[in-house]
Amino acid sequence: MLELVDLGDAAERAVGGFSKGMRQRVKLACALVHDPELLLLDEPLNGTDPAQRRRIVELTRQLGEEGRTVLVSSHVLGEVERMAPRVVVLVNGRLVAEGDTHAIRALLRDRPRTVHVQSDGSEQLAQALIGERLVGAIRLEGTNLELETDDVDALGRRIVALAAADGIALDRVEPIGDDLESVYAYLTERARGRGR
Repeated sequence: MLELVDLGDAAERAVGGFSKGMRQRVKLACALVHDPELLLLDEPLNGTDPAQRRRIVELTRQLGEEGRTVLVSSHVLGEVERMAPRVVVLVNGRLVAEGDTHAIRALLRDRPRTVHVQSDGSEQLAQALIGERLVGAIRLEGTNLELETDDVDALGRRIVALAAADGIALDRVEPIGDDLESVYAYLTERARGRGR
C-alpha cells in the first residue's frame, strides 16, 4: 500500500518526521490495507503538493472504477469534481443538490452568469452587443470585456459570429463562476434564503 501512495522509499522512516502531505498518504495507505469495498475520505488532499494531489485524484478514480464505493468529503470542490462523477451538496446538514457535475452546474441557469472576453476588438464587440437581449450588463476595461447573461451558450455563439463578421480575433471567451465552488456558494445562499 505504501508503494501505491508513492511512499515505498519512506517505509523505514518514522511517521512523526513526515510532512502533512506524507501523513495524508500514510492514512490513505492504512485505509486501503484491508482491501475495503467502501472508503470514506475526509479532505484527502489536505496538505498535499500538486503532484501528490494529482496522484491521489487518479487513485481515487481508479478505486471507483474497480467497483469500490468512495465517498470524499471536501470543501475544495474543484478537486471533488476531478475525483467523482457524482456530487452531493449539503448545507447545514441538509441536502440541497445531487447529481453529476453537469447537472449540478446546470442549477446555475436561473441566475445571471458572467462571461469574460479578451480581444483587441473588445470595444467593437461591446458596441455590437449593446441592445442585444442576450446581454444584461457590459463592462469594458482595455481589452477585457465582461458580460452578464442568462444564456452563456447563446452568447458565446453570438460573440463568435460578431467577431467573425468584423474580422476580430478572440483571445479568450470564458464563463466565470462555472466551477463547483461557485455552484456551492450559490446553492448555499439559495438554501439559506429559504430558511434552511
